[in-house]
Formats: sequence, structure tokens, C-alpha cells
Amino acid sequence: MATELHLDPELAATVRLAQRRAEDAGELPRGSLTASEPTIPPEAAKVIADWLRDGGYDEAIARIATEDPDLANQ
Repeated sequence: MATELHLDPELAATVRLAQRRAEDAGELPRGSLTASEPTIPPEAAKVIADWLRDGGYDEAIARIATEDPDLANQ
């Protein structure tokens, strides 16, 4: 299972547009943000993969949907 994360190209374009608009409005200093690639340590990636594989994630989502329907839609 691959654990390398990538930002969706459309989301990245939206983020860049929002950053430019914030810079133009003076809300964000120009060039203050740097791009970074998130990394997941191998141990954490294994825990996540195991949790997905054994159904724990699906159980958690079902429980959230039952306990807090408003949160389930987010």
C-alpha cells in the first residue's frame, strides 16, 4: 500500500489562487508560504493501513454517523 501523499492538482491551484488574492489584499505577506510534502513515518503508515484493512475506520465512521449526524456530513 502506498503511503506517499500528494495534493490534488485542482486543490493546489485553488490554494495558490487564494494565496495570491490574500497577498493582493494585504492579508498575507508575499512569499510567506512554502510548499511542503507531508510525510508519514513507516510505523504510522502501517498502523493506518492495518486500521483500514481490519475495518476499524469503517466502524469509526459508522459510529460518528450514528452519534452525530451533522458531523458525519463534514
